[in-house]
Amino acid sequence: MARDRKDLGARKFIRVGLHKPGFVIPAPDAPWIECYILDISDNGACLDVGDLAVPGMFGLSLTAGGEVRRVCTVIWRRGELIGVRFVSARELRQGISPATPPAGEPEKTARKARA
Repeated sequence: MARDRKDLGARKFIRVGLHKPGFVIPAPDAPWIECYILDISDNGACLDVGDLAVPGMFGLSLTAGGEVRRVCTVIWRRGELIGVRFVSARELRQGISPATPPAGEPEKTARKARA
C-alpha cells in the first residue's frame, strides 16, 4: 500500500528495513566484499561497509550467489554507513558516471560523522 508523500518527509521512495548481508563488487574481476544492507528502496539502499574504501560506482549483490545485483553510485557517506542510488540500465548505456559531490562535500560529511 502506497503512503502519502507527506508521510515520507523528503523521501520519494519508501524504505524497507532489510538487515541482511550483501556484497560490494568493486570491479568485475575483483573479489566480492561482504557488507550489511540496512535498508532498501526502489531507488537505492543504505549499507554498512565498515572502513572499506568503496569506489564511486560499484556492483552490489543482494544475494550470496549473485542472482540479484544492482549497479550503485555512492550518494553520501557517514562513518561506516553509505547511501547508494541504483543506476538504471538506461543511465549505464548513456555513460553516466558516479555523482561528484560539490566542493567541500566530503569534508562536510566527515564532520557530520564525527559529530
